[in-house]
Amino acid sequence: MKQCIVNIFFVWLVASFILFFNDSRAQEAFFFTEGSDLTYYDQGIVDIANLVESTFEHTHPPAAPEYNDKVPCSTTAFKGQTSLKFNYFSSDNGSWKATIYRSGWTSANISSLDSISFYIFSENELPKAALPLIGLRTVDKNASGDVDSKLYSLADYNEVIPSGQWVQIKFPLSVITEDNENCEMDFSSAKAIIFAQSEDNNTSRSILIDQIKAFKSFAEIPVAVGFSGIGYDSHADLSWQHPVENLSYRIYASFDGGQTFEERSETNADFFLDFVPETARNSSVTYRISTVLESQESDFAETTVTIRDFSDDELLDMIQYYSFLYFWDGAHQTTGMALERSNGSGRTAASGATGMGLMALIVAHERKYKPQSEIKDRVLMILEFLENCERHHGVWSHWYNADTYQTQPFSSDDDGGDLVETSFLAQGLIALKNYFSGTDSKSVQIREKADQLWKEVDWSWYRQEGQNVLYWHWSPNVGFQKNMKIAGWNEALVTYVMAASSPTHSIPKEVYEQGWAKNGNIVNNRTFYNYEIKLAPDWGGPLFFIHYSHLGINSHELKDQYADYWTEYVNTALIHHAYSVDNPGAFENYGPDNWGLTASDDPFGYTAHRPVNNDNGTISPTAALASMPYTPEKSLQALKYFYRERGSELFGKYGPYDAFNDQENWVQEAYIGIDQGPIVVMIENYRTGLLWNQVMKDSDVQAGLDKLGFEYQVVTSSGALTEIGSFRIYPNPASDKVYIDLGKMERDNAVSVEIFSMDGRLVEATIFNEGSNSILYDCSAIKSGLYLFRVETEENCFIRKLMIQK
Repeated sequence: MKQCIVNIFFVWLVASFILFFNDSRAQEAFFFTEGSDLTYYDQGIVDIANLVESTFEHTHPPAAPEYNDKVPCSTTAFKGQTSLKFNYFSSDNGSWKATIYRSGWTSANISSLDSISFYIFSENELPKAALPLIGLRTVDKNASGDVDSKLYSLADYNEVIPSGQWVQIKFPLSVITEDNENCEMDFSSAKAIIFAQSEDNNTSRSILIDQIKAFKSFAEIPVAVGFSGIGYDSHADLSWQHPVENLSYRIYASFDGGQTFEERSETNADFFLDFVPETARNSSVTYRISTVLESQESDFAETTVTIRDFSDDELLDMIQYYSFLYFWDGAHQTTGMALERSNGSGRTAASGATGMGLMALIVAHERKYKPQSEIKDRVLMILEFLENCERHHGVWSHWYNADTYQTQPFSSDDDGGDLVETSFLAQGLIALKNYFSGTDSKSVQIREKADQLWKEVDWSWYRQEGQNVLYWHWSPNVGFQKNMKIAGWNEALVTYVMAASSPTHSIPKEVYEQGWAKNGNIVNNRTFYNYEIKLAPDWGGPLFFIHYSHLGINSHELKDQYADYWTEYVNTALIHHAYSVDNPGAFENYGPDNWGLTASDDPFGYTAHRPVNNDNGTISPTAALASMPYTPEKSLQALKYFYRERGSELFGKYGPYDAFNDQENWVQEAYIGIDQGPIVVMIENYRTGLLWNQVMKDSDVQAGLDKLGFEYQVVTSSGALTEIGSFRIYPNPASDKVYIDLGKMERDNAVSVEIFSMDGRLVEATIFNEGSNSILYDCSAIKSGLYLFRVETEENCFIRKLMIQK
């Protein structure tokens, strides 16, 4: 207990010292940890133009021989897989220099640090006088560009390097900072460590250098604060607080009740997901954490978690929770907007991903993933941004600079409104205004603001002077120059539904029929792996086509003159699964539990992966997981594979990583907003129908679906969609009378029957109060033609087409 009190006091003292000086800067800044691959380091640059008679081995990236100035790597390393290889000849008439930039060419704030260190290896004993000179490159604080310090002797601060051993070299950073105190060097933006020739005796040397960093020394290494853990099915979720920013932490685990511990990881993050060995499942695991600095460790903090088998429902909840965190912890914290990707600038917000994020927040509120009052505050924060950011006839841009609220161009002529991304956002707004139905002030504000924003979208403007088609883009600078029509089949069905549903700027049915459906030419009957599709591209296309439009539009019982959408989507997902099982491209690890192609990152960039026509071996977990409503057994099989069998590779702080390619031994350890969003929302629709219910019960949406001639299902109660029996209208065609059979639905209240013409005009409306589940409707006064019957009870709503023939 006494030691614990001392440690806590020391942590408080260090933290107070930092706060007192308003210094939140890093305590370690690495300049090299690993090569770009096993052969070279892209940010290691040899000054080959000024070698004169000296030499320094240099190389180039495999696919770019023109960049032949890279420092080579060795697979003999102090830590990790690679080190830098310095193989040089120091002429008395020459000078070699190698500049080691930070990975990614980023800068680091080292103004509060006091030392530089690295590890060196030489097969032969190395005199200290043979150690290279060292210097520093920073941003020039007085002008644009970079500036170099003088070069200094490492021999003044180190000893002889024995043969065959890794030895740590240290250099006091104050030598550089004090010598350059009044110069133009900006130590808050350090770019690189410079190594240079120190000898002029025509000597050849071969040394290895690894783990180059600047750091701050401590009299006593602080202990991690608040170390705790949560046990899941196959992993432990460990978290702690940094006593001082950006130190490293070493995690140990005991799988035998604390008798022995093994190292599990070293990280500079404040969390670690430990996927335990199979033998440790259904057991208690004790974890220890130590702070690591300069190969020394602090005292341990300790916690114990229980790993146990999860039910399928618990696994689904876990995946939803982790993926939701992308829109919570991973969002732009000042505005709440969803970032386009986790590995981007940190300020590029995406409107479509934000719409998905709003739906994810509804799921989080319903399942109490976070305090509900905080979730409402976050929603209001997002709505404030959406109201005040730059808009284009009420339409949001694809991307925004979240710091400035201004449009961030998606491409050179896409710097204005994006109607398709706006439709994804509109689904979220409609879900908000129906879900937050309470009388508390926050709920009232949410639904009023969401409704206002929804009604401000001018869908009709994007017809480009009244054409019977919608256009994807409009720019205040170049107008409709992008000239991209929104035509099926792709992810944009919801765009036409939202446009038809607008109570303020609606489109007529002709725009849908001629623009989207191309006068019926959207239909193209084909069969793949014995599954018929009518709309999707050959072999099913990328799976996001069947996800994005149906985050809020329930595809159960959804039909129009072109397709039975539920059948279309189930078959599309089944084609993807069958393709992975068949694996005609012989890609590594494709099979019944590893399937699903969609738009995502891949080893070569970003593309919309699809069977046969654009497949390079890249699996995107969102493809199978967001297909859960269509193929629940096969999607759950994929979830268990991604998580239970390969979680240590494929699972991170926001759930399944964006994509992986076993053919290329590649994993994208990052996230994209429009890939994480459908995981949360579509799994929830599978489990409870929550988002479908909120959108489909909206009167505007129903009016739009009616106008476009859709048959659809509405379930207004909370909870899962249930089998309600054989609802039907017969005979069909009818002449004078028609029977409405409510099947197995419980009927305690009135039934409303409305009849619409196919252009959306209300023809008749009747309310039946009697309690029978079979209703006789007199249609003798209705002229011959095709009509939509809308039947609504307290709990359900159905649309059916009916032909009346006299």
